[in-house]
Amino acid sequence: MRKLFCAFFITFSFSLFAQEAGLHNPEDTSGLVSSAEPEVSDSSENTEASKKDLAQNYLAKSATPVNAVGWTQDGKYFATSWNNSVILWNAGSNTIAAVYSNSVSETSNPLANVISLQFTSDGRYMLSVRDDNTVLIHSIGTNSDSTLISGTGKSVPDAVYAGDYRILLPLDGQNLYESFRLAESGQHVIEEKLDVADGIWALSASPTGKRLLMSSESGKVRFIDTTSWEELASFDRYMLTRIKPRLASDGIHFLAAQDKNTLVVASALDESDFLTVEDLAGFSYCAEFSSDSSKIVAGINSGCVKIYDIASGLEENSFQLMYGDSAKSLAFSPDGEYVIIGTEQGYIYRWVLSGEEFVPEDERDASGLQNALLLSLGYSRLNSNYYLGSGILGVGYRNYFRSPFFWGIEGSLGAGLPGSEFPYSYYEDGESLSSPFVYSASLGGLIGLVYYNEQYDFHVFSEAGLGTNMRIMYNNSFEYAHTSKPYFGVYGELLVGMQWKWARLWGGVQYDTNLHWLTKMHVGVAMPTSTFRKKKPKNLENTD
Repeated sequence: MRKLFCAFFITFSFSLFAQEAGLHNPEDTSGLVSSAEPEVSDSSENTEASKKDLAQNYLAKSATPVNAVGWTQDGKYFATSWNNSVILWNAGSNTIAAVYSNSVSETSNPLANVISLQFTSDGRYMLSVRDDNTVLIHSIGTNSDSTLISGTGKSVPDAVYAGDYRILLPLDGQNLYESFRLAESGQHVIEEKLDVADGIWALSASPTGKRLLMSSESGKVRFIDTTSWEELASFDRYMLTRIKPRLASDGIHFLAAQDKNTLVVASALDESDFLTVEDLAGFSYCAEFSSDSSKIVAGINSGCVKIYDIASGLEENSFQLMYGDSAKSLAFSPDGEYVIIGTEQGYIYRWVLSGEEFVPEDERDASGLQNALLLSLGYSRLNSNYYLGSGILGVGYRNYFRSPFFWGIEGSLGAGLPGSEFPYSYYEDGESLSSPFVYSASLGGLIGLVYYNEQYDFHVFSEAGLGTNMRIMYNNSFEYAHTSKPYFGVYGELLVGMQWKWARLWGGVQYDTNLHWLTKMHVGVAMPTSTFRKKKPKNLENTD
């Protein structure tokens, strides 16, 4: 019942978001199911630890295999294919930012599956290849319509961005074409660049687009210089794994399958620079470099995903999938902290490599140093023996803009209580008037340093403040009320204190141009500003 409710809720949310955001609405969203925990087989191959890993890394399940995943270079978004659509996820919260469907023209097939996707280096555009012989260019964070490029052959098996907005693709399934957008007209110009007799199956380009790895169905891999369109090297790969050869970020090293149990990491320009990674269970479908090219992640025939250190060739980490499932697509996050996994059974995982459970941004607001509003009661000991002291009601704000530093503002209202030894007597019509109170108001700014222990949510801090104030004397007599002229001044103060959770205690010394040296003490509460922030819906978030 719970899963049925989740499916209905997400289906309704997708439809509503697409209408509000002006995005293309998928023809069918019933295949996406989100859940707090996936169903795990009782097979002995799944341990309690792997069940926990599945649950904490699980995002969603589609009705079809997830053939493509990818990250923006700034790590803000990642994308996953899903049935006839691409889902754009907010990486900080695991919420859906947008849904891009294939229904962009009368000629496009709304039921086509996504087989490849990639972002531009600045994250403004996303390229998706469909199995209906079309390529779509999506504008991220805007309501602009997607641009459709139709192939001229049986299929367009792959396409890549090469540098800034150049697109390389086999429009006829065999020869390589280059497409680029004219800035003034917005039109895409397409030119043929290479004739490839045995066709093209997969493409992988360096970040600058100057080097290209081009693979064919015959097993031949060509290393191309795209500035001269010269073939620099060629070699054979192993076809049966269906692992697409990938080019590293340095534009020289590549990753490919040597046989079903062996992956090769080598230099396309130096035959001696060669490393093999082996696994007896065998590799299948997908393997990718990390962003710094120090690791590779690969799908294993036994139903898991493994990470290998390239320098040593040793296995570094592994993630067990659902029983009988296998990885169809993989992508490291730019910081190397996560891997997005799309599987044959349609599961989408965000593998947290640290081993800790991923905490979304809105939940992270509940921990760590937080900007806060302060309410306090204070006492200031005046330097005159005819005043008992001054009571203070304060309000303030602290902003931890760059830990351990912070800045703040502070305002207060105070009342100084007269003592029995007040030196002056006031008379009106022969009546003795009450000794005057001193009322004050102040406003100032401050900077400070803080040490924060997150485990105990405990602060120790010091701060220095500077501000202005105003004081006035009033005798509190209703019948013979008398008020002095206002006295304006400036003050400087040095304070130290501590805070545990919301409870705060601090004090120190202050120099006032009217009253000279004062001591003061405050107790209060620090309420995180996130407490007053309106929570965003967890399932959808517009990127506009």
